[in-house]
Amino acid sequence: MVTQNETSHNQQEMTDLVNNICEGLRPMVTEILKKTFDANAEHAPPVPTEEDKTPLISAEVAEIPEIAANVKKILEQVQDFTYKEKINKQLHEELQKYKTGLRKEMISPLLKFIIREYDRAAQQYDYYRRKSDNEPQSELFVKLLKEFNIISLSLLDLLNDYGITPFEVEEGADYSSTEHKIVKVVETDTEALDRKVADYHLCGFRDVETGRLLRQAEINIYKFSK
Repeated sequence: MVTQNETSHNQQEMTDLVNNICEGLRPMVTEILKKTFDANAEHAPPVPTEEDKTPLISAEVAEIPEIAANVKKILEQVQDFTYKEKINKQLHEELQKYKTGLRKEMISPLLKFIIREYDRAAQQYDYYRRKSDNEPQSELFVKLLKEFNIISLSLLDLLNDYGITPFEVEEGADYSSTEHKIVKVVETDTEALDRKVADYHLCGFRDVETGRLLRQAEINIYKFSK
């Protein structure tokens, strides 16, 4: 089975071959047309008399215009083929981009559902982890904690398979209206912290290839007040 890479490679080889043919034919057409002009100028016949009606242009010279016309026609056909090949390649690339975009639009609801389930599993894991830090827990509890962690990581791996990656926000980072969704405003008397991230509740998710956001990170933001 011919792969897409092999097809692209074959198309490139054909395009290169056509371009080489064009470059090779151009001097030939130029030379033939020059010979035609020179021959016509050199052999411009005088007005024939009744006694002498012998053609003054040889058969070889007479064929030059016809050869030049044929070569020019071939050159035009080759150029036309090159143009059509270029258009076909552009259409193929645009179709692939459209199919990729359409596929992502179709699975977008599924990806958002996976993100919501990841949030639930990650929140449960954090809750039980903090609880285990404060008091000793049974073996069953520890096993349950590990299961929640495994589920969270598995959902992240699944999102990664579709080119979706999470991003966290550090405390003190600048607020971005594009990437951040404000959950709570925290007042501060430190002017340097104004419109800085105080904390974050949920990480954001973006498409690695396009940079498009699937979800903003949910944060608390500082607001300076005197």
